[in-house]
Amino acid sequence: MFHLGMFAVIGGHLLGLLIPKGWTEAVGVSEHAYHTTSVTGGTVAGMMAVAGLGLLLARRFTNGRVRRTTTRMDKALFGVLAVVILLGMAAVVGRNMLGGGYDYRATVAVWFRGVFYFRPDGELMADVPLVYQLHLLSAFALFAMWPFTRLVHVWSAPIAYLWRPYVVYRRRTPRPESASTLESEHT
Repeated sequence: MFHLGMFAVIGGHLLGLLIPKGWTEAVGVSEHAYHTTSVTGGTVAGMMAVAGLGLLLARRFTNGRVRRTTTRMDKALFGVLAVVILLGMAAVVGRNMLGGGYDYRATVAVWFRGVFYFRPDGELMADVPLVYQLHLLSAFALFAMWPFTRLVHVWSAPIAYLWRPYVVYRRRTPRPESASTLESEHT
């Protein structure tokens, strides 16, 4: 659930930040249709990511074997990841659904594309709501931590899984014989 939610979140961010507003208008997507799709899809994807992260954390901290392999950096990453996701949800739900809304495509998206051109315009971010600014700063912290945590697995494509043999799970200790097996042997 976490991975699917994150794929949707990342895809939504790529579409929302990299595709200029003029392009969606040029192909006939109204601002209302874009906003409705963005908020609905973002909310569903974010809820999947939050629920999935909760499940991953529950497993990580309740399973002894998994807990023992968790480093301090991994724990810090989980905290930052949770902050990034929750701030994103606060922006989508709190600001865009329940609040007055905010057109991030006119400010944050333009600034973000400017980063790739090596010409970010800081003035665009001056009046951006605080929740968006905090979401962005926490995402930068996440990107800085990325190479030093388990999150680096994102860059390994599991192509070998397509050709590897099936994994056979076996117990290390033999199963105790059941009462029905013992009875059938004695009769």
